[in-house]
Amino acid sequence: MQHIDTVTTIVPVVDENDIPRQLAKIAERDEDLRVRARQGYQLTHTASVAGPHFTTFVDTFTHDGGE
Repeated sequence: MQHIDTVTTIVPVVDENDIPRQLAKIAERDEDLRVRARQGYQLTHTASVAGPHFTTFVDTFTHDGGE
């Protein structure tokens, strides 16, 4: 049976004074993607939606489980 999982990350749009906060959210997303990959999931799609205050990333993964 195939499993589908999504990871949503909201990254703030910041000025140069708050870049560490933005980089922390990007690092969090990177770690979430790595964890899914170690669990055997494959990244199949990434959507990004840019807004005035946040950029939202939705990553979709599939996993062919043995259930």
